[in-house]
Amino acid sequence: MFFESFGRSRSNFRQKGIVALCIVFLFTKPISADAQNYAGRSFVYNSLIGAFSGGIGSVINKHKGQKWYKAFAKGFTIGFGGGAISFTGKKLNYYIAKEQNLGYAWVSRTVFSAGNSIVENAAANRDFWSVWHYDVSFVRLEFHTKDMSLTPRIMPSMLVSTAFMAVYGKMDLKRSLQSGTATFFTKGIPYSDYFVASTPSNGFMFVDTLRNGQIFYNTFAHEMIHTFQFQEFSGCNYFFKKRTDKWEEKSPRFRKLHKYIYGDLNYEIMVINYFLIHKGTEPIDYCSNFLENEAESLSTGRSACTIVMKP
Repeated sequence: MFFESFGRSRSNFRQKGIVALCIVFLFTKPISADAQNYAGRSFVYNSLIGAFSGGIGSVINKHKGQKWYKAFAKGFTIGFGGGAISFTGKKLNYYIAKEQNLGYAWVSRTVFSAGNSIVENAAANRDFWSVWHYDVSFVRLEFHTKDMSLTPRIMPSMLVSTAFMAVYGKMDLKRSLQSGTATFFTKGIPYSDYFVASTPSNGFMFVDTLRNGQIFYNTFAHEMIHTFQFQEFSGCNYFFKKRTDKWEEKSPRFRKLHKYIYGDLNYEIMVINYFLIHKGTEPIDYCSNFLENEAESLSTGRSACTIVMKP
């Protein structure tokens, strides 16, 4: 739908081409590599997600009189920097496993959220410091520097998936507070009999038998990175900013509702990326799954193939 906003001019035709190529890039499956190469590839992957989502969004949301290529260059550059910071946030989860301390999850999420906020600002074509956010479960806390306001917003997709975990598991309040991430325990992962943990949202489930020890902390660090993978495409949400702005102008009711509800399309994009692009439903492809290898290599320095799985 957002392509319609570009019009039919020759200049706008070039814009469409850039957007199409960038979207193809974002969903291109990375080439397999050894575990030791994943840190470098993850840096490039996260930086370019930020760069292209920032560049695309900036073109879509360019100001009146602003050249599209200048908007793209600005969004691409700022988004690249934001993506690089997001990568650093992911990598900090290594200390959860190394130090066996869930408190590092707060540090990693803070750094990741800062980078993610910069990417979003780039995609919205606004100053990179304009809006900062920090996600707690299904609640997005937005801090606006212009008026120094803090606004909580509900993320519908995250809310539904968190409710799913609450139905099939029991929240561990102590570990949830220690890590700042909703942590549930269950007798078994409802959709898989060979998982010891799973991340269906901005939170995760563990089997009851895995509560302590090095394996628990290794797994926790791994799953934390998966929560960030659900958020890393949030710059794409701003591809629809002009459309939602128009809806806000036409409907005061929508404007009031939208202030407290955030459309987290990034959740659906992650699902497509994981299950369709990386074939996450097929255990045989687990070892070559980039997202699993990123999570395992950044958290423990190992390949995803070292994880013992039942056939």
